[in-house]
Amino acid sequence: MTSLPSTAAAPAMKLHQMRYLVAVAGCGSVRAASRSLGVTQSAITQALRELEEGHRLALFERQSSGIALTPAGHALLRHAQLITAQIAQAEDEMARLRGHGAATRLSVGVTPWVGQSLLPHVLRSFRAELPQVRLELFEGLSAVAHPRLREGTMDLLIGRVPQGASAGDLHGMPLLRYEATVVARAGHPLAGARSLAALTDCDWLLNYTPPEEEALVQRIFLRHGLPVPAGRIHLVHSASLLLHLVAHSDMLSFCPWPLIECSAPQGRIVPLALREQFEPHTVGVVQRGHGRLPWPAERFVHHLMEQVRACRHSPDPVLQRVFRSIDVLA
Repeated sequence: MTSLPSTAAAPAMKLHQMRYLVAVAGCGSVRAASRSLGVTQSAITQALRELEEGHRLALFERQSSGIALTPAGHALLRHAQLITAQIAQAEDEMARLRGHGAATRLSVGVTPWVGQSLLPHVLRSFRAELPQVRLELFEGLSAVAHPRLREGTMDLLIGRVPQGASAGDLHGMPLLRYEATVVARAGHPLAGARSLAALTDCDWLLNYTPPEEEALVQRIFLRHGLPVPAGRIHLVHSASLLLHLVAHSDMLSFCPWPLIECSAPQGRIVPLALREQFEPHTVGVVQRGHGRLPWPAERFVHHLMEQVRACRHSPDPVLQRVFRSIDVLA
């Protein structure tokens, strides 16, 4: 669409149009923006069409890879981002003033090894600052947390940062990097195995979302020249259940080193000393879309980072083992 001369004044821009523009630009498509905002695709399309027609400027152009901003779209986006950020700050400020002393709910998913090591310290300082906030905590495994984030029933995830196709409309800020390895029960018949090739006939317990499955089996098996064990990979949605089953059966799993270190005192789960090396994972702050987090979620992240810095030098032996097994990125 080309700019047309007009002597008539353009209609006033509306806040919801600015929000939709920011969401579509950030998510890369109307469909993803619709999921992120919880608004129908037709409502977004109609609002942006009215914006284009009112100002006689094309804001988007369709490409084979999706939609892209035109020069006019880029120019307006800069203003829209400032406007929506300012409105979000104003809404947060009013909410804090209105809700002083009133209960507020914050729903957070936390990856199991962070929950077993850092979370108690985070909760202590967070609750001291915001005692009126009621917390709803979830085990932050991808298969559980990612759908809840997309549905809007979870505000924040401290968990594995999604990559590639599995990311979609989820945005992650990396905080910590860790490696993972294959684990078995103590006394497992193949506990002395030194290669993945010796383990292909075993049953495996893994956690993943459907878009992550290909990348996960690539990381564990295919990049090492091994076939995926057909019919032997089982999906589990609970870390405690996973560890219990591995500890009391001959099933294997692929676990983060920090989680192994948290479980080490029990001595029921042991890492296998395999020749193969596995690509590291990243844990971070994961949210839906690219907007600002709600104020309680921002404070939760603040206290998490404070405890990462404080606990690095803790005398607690579990925390010492955990921090030896991770790299702090932020």
